[in-house]
Amino acid sequence: MNNILTLHPPISLRFKLKFNLKLFWITLSILIITLLGLYIFQVNYLTYETYQLQNSQKKIDELSFENEILEIKLAKLTSLVNIETLIEKFNFEKANKIHYIQISESQIVKE
Repeated sequence: MNNILTLHPPISLRFKLKFNLKLFWITLSILIITLLGLYIFQVNYLTYETYQLQNSQKKIDELSFENEILEIKLAKLTSLVNIETLIEKFNFEKANKIHYIQISESQIVKE
C-alpha cells in the first residue's frame, strides 16, 4: 500500500478561510462605521454641553451684576436719611410716653 502525503489542504478548508476572511472584513467595516458614528455623536453632545455651560455662565454673570445693583439700591433706600423721609411721608409721630398694660394674676386664665 502506498501512502501519499499532500501539502495542500482540501478545497473545503480553503473556502472556509476565504469566507471567514470576508466575514472578518465585513464585521470590521461595520465596527468602524459604528465607532465613527458614536464618535460623531459624542463630539456633537460635548459641543452642545459646552454651549449650554457658556450660556449658563453668562446668565450667572448677568444675575450677579443685577444682584449688586439691587444691593446698592437697598442700601440707599434703608439709609437713615431715607427712613426719616419715609416717616414724615407716612405721618408717623415719635412716641413720647409709653404705657404698658398691667396684668394681675387674678385676670390670667388658667386651665
